[in-house]
Amino acid sequence: MPKDKTDTYNRLMPSIKAEFLEKGFEKASVRSIASRAGMSAAGIYRHFKDKEAMFDALVAPLVDIYLRNYQESMQRNYALLDAEEIKKFWVISKEEGLQYVNFIYDQFEEFKLLLTRSNGTKYQNFVHDVSEMEAKEMTRLMDELRSRGFSVKDISQDELHMLISGYITSIFEVVIHDYPREKAITHVKTLMEFLFPGWIKAFGMEGIA
Repeated sequence: MPKDKTDTYNRLMPSIKAEFLEKGFEKASVRSIASRAGMSAAGIYRHFKDKEAMFDALVAPLVDIYLRNYQESMQRNYALLDAEEIKKFWVISKEEGLQYVNFIYDQFEEFKLLLTRSNGTKYQNFVHDVSEMEAKEMTRLMDELRSRGFSVKDISQDELHMLISGYITSIFEVVIHDYPREKAITHVKTLMEFLFPGWIKAFGMEGIA
């Protein structure tokens, strides 16, 4: 993480972002960043200990928000169980999917870094890691449904990972291919119309969807 947040640091960040967006983490250089910012490499190291700290400063806040939003979404799902309104699950999931597209486009460059420029960093397996996390959370939710008497199919962790990874990867295609926001919203609407009936059938949730 950065050592401070002086005016120099704030002027430096656009140059760091531009370098990583153009070259990716592995090919980006501190010397080139310094040239973009009109300062010395030594000056940069007064703010960051290394290149990974620079990348982290750009994407870590986004990842934190992403994970927090997901946990809040899961809490809303459990609240539906408590209120015996589980049939709203898929409706709310669609609404959140479209909200998520707007969230992506409000931080589009940071998502671009995370998804297409992060090789060589701890974020390079972001989609895999998030899919693993979401598969575990979905397993807990399905177990809770069964404990409350709902008939839900037993889906393995590997199957859940595959389904979730496919869904997340499909959504992130809008970033990889630089879709404009409105086209992305249309894309994700079509994606959900296609995938959600399959999810409902795979989970055996036809009676509560």
